[in-house]
Amino acid sequence: MSDISPEQVVTPASAEEVAEIVRAAIADRNQISTRYISPSDGNSSSDVVKRVNLQKMNSVVEYPARDMTVTVEAGMPVSELGGILAEEKQQLPIDGFAPSISVGALVAGDATGPRQYGYGTLRDYVIGIEAVDGQGRIFHAGGRVVKNVAGYDLCRLVVGSRGSLGILTRITFKLKPLPACSMLRSFRFRDTAGLDKSLGRLNVTAANPVLLDFDFGAAAPMQQQTDGSGSGNEHFPQTLHIGVEGTEAACRWQLDELRKDCAEGEQFESDDSASAVEQHCRNAEYCWNDNVIRIRTIPSKLVTVASELAATGYSSQGHAGNGYVFVKKEAGDGRIRAICEEVVSRHSGSVSQWSVDHPADSTDVLSLRLRNTFDPHSVFCN
Repeated sequence: MSDISPEQVVTPASAEEVAEIVRAAIADRNQISTRYISPSDGNSSSDVVKRVNLQKMNSVVEYPARDMTVTVEAGMPVSELGGILAEEKQQLPIDGFAPSISVGALVAGDATGPRQYGYGTLRDYVIGIEAVDGQGRIFHAGGRVVKNVAGYDLCRLVVGSRGSLGILTRITFKLKPLPACSMLRSFRFRDTAGLDKSLGRLNVTAANPVLLDFDFGAAAPMQQQTDGSGSGNEHFPQTLHIGVEGTEAACRWQLDELRKDCAEGEQFESDDSASAVEQHCRNAEYCWNDNVIRIRTIPSKLVTVASELAATGYSSQGHAGNGYVFVKKEAGDGRIRAICEEVVSRHSGSVSQWSVDHPADSTDVLSLRLRNTFDPHSVFCN
């Protein structure tokens, strides 16, 4: 394994072999690509880094179900992990990714989907890691128990680093129980004022939704169409999707509260099936990838940002409760980022693209010092 060519794909079976690969790359003055796959890329199976495939490292290391934690190797597909947890009526409540992605790529990419509103992000669930740094050293952070406060919290630092600080080989997650019931409601709004009022009330609602997503069309707030009978059919381009989980009684009580909170909207869709929220998360096109511009703003500015984007001809979707706005980038559209940055400059927020804004390319002082500490030989490349 001493000769690592740029075209070679190696498949280590242990952290020790990963460390050997890194040391060999340093000795041969080669680099290892750390371009982690996009959370929505379903064609990359369990690759963690471009030229290091961890498909052989896909086993459960420890699963004390009573403690509601699990430790797995980084090459395990997330879909496989989900099946194992479901047998114990438990879950890792993270969505917004392709089922075939590995847990290592999931953590490195920091995929966060619709349910982050109610459950939080990956940084709230990764409690322990094993990884190999840019000197070929195996290091550990966190532990296998939830109440662990020893040392620096390197777990949060590594989540979302996309391989710029090291290659993840083993991860410990804390888990949540599967809900007894889940329900979904969708509301359409005639104008942005009604949507804004409803979002304001939802910030202080007595209910506890796990997801609060929106769709914002580029059309006018309301269009009138006429069918053959001469009656008007109204089109509502602003929509809220709200999901709740818990016991059936708790879900129905929450939905009653949510209907009051969204009084300006028209409820047009309901789903009381057991997998209602899960199905929405699977179908939602709210993943951050190369074809999507991501805007992060404060929730109170979300309707304003989406409205200004709509006025320039761009529809948007995202997580209303967290202030995430996703704008799809069509092929050949060279102006979309500049428009998004112009809109955000008038409000609070940031604009980013999956590949363009890779952590390995950050030039701020803190990022440079971190990379120099973890990878002094610059063996990891974007």
